[in-house]
Parts: sequence; structure tokens; C-alpha cells
Amino acid sequence: MNEMLGNQYFMARNYPAAEIELEKSLEKFPAHKGIRRKLIVCYTQTGKVRNALQAFLSLAKEDIDFIINADPIEDDCPCPELVEKMNSLEPQLDSLDREIVAGILWLYCDIEKSLQHFDNAVKFNNDDPTVHAAVKLISSKLKSISSNQVL
Repeated sequence: MNEMLGNQYFMARNYPAAEIELEKSLEKFPAHKGIRRKLIVCYTQTGKVRNALQAFLSLAKEDIDFIINADPIEDDCPCPELVEKMNSLEPQLDSLDREIVAGILWLYCDIEKSLQHFDNAVKFNNDDPTVHAAVKLISSKLKSISSNQVL
């Protein structure tokens, strides 16, 4: 029930309400990747950047392709519109958090732009191991994609 309600709120772009319901659903189904993927987006939109980054890294380590292959229409992935909105608004987050959120959201759309934003985040805070982990994970996936395209 919570997942259905969370999905409805998510589709309506009511991220705070979706977050509450999806978290309840995740308690019941902690391995559910679809819930986790949507919850990451919710966290980016409710200002819980560290929660978003931790959830993002967890899912990306488990199955980065599940994030990369999110379909904006079939999966109701709002990331293209959120990235566009983020680019058009005055920065509401500090530079580090802004780069982290952009890096997370871009992975749903464009892996190379995601890596650029995480690289920028490293420039703002070179001591953050979670940001370095994201860079390493995305770089590795990008190399894998590049080597597969060469074959």
C-alpha cells in the first residue's frame, strides 16, 4: 500500500510525501531496487543530499545499470526535467551539494555528465570518501562501456 501511494506522490512530483511513503515501503522490502531508485530522487529534492548519496552509492554498487537504464517514460523518471530545472534556477544548495545532486541525477540520463559533476564535487571537497567512491564507480562503468563499444 505504501509503495502505491509513494508512487502516486512521486508521479505528482510531491517528493516530500513520496519520500515518507517510499521509506515505509522500503522497510518492508529493503532490496526493492525500484523503490530505492525513486527514493534517491526524493532525497535530492528534499535537501537530504547525504541520504541521497548513501542510497545512490548502495544501489550503484549493487546494480549501476539499474540507474543508468532508467527510462524517463516507462519508469516515470523525472531526472531530465529535474536537471533542466536545476540548471535554470539560482543555486539553492552549496556548491558541493549542488554538484553531488547533479552527479546523482545525471547518472539517470548521461553517465559522462554524471562523472563530470562528481569530479567537480571532488574539487570542492577532496576529503569526502563517498564522493571519491562515486567517481571510482562511475569511471569504472564508463571504461567498461567504452571497452564494450570497441569490441
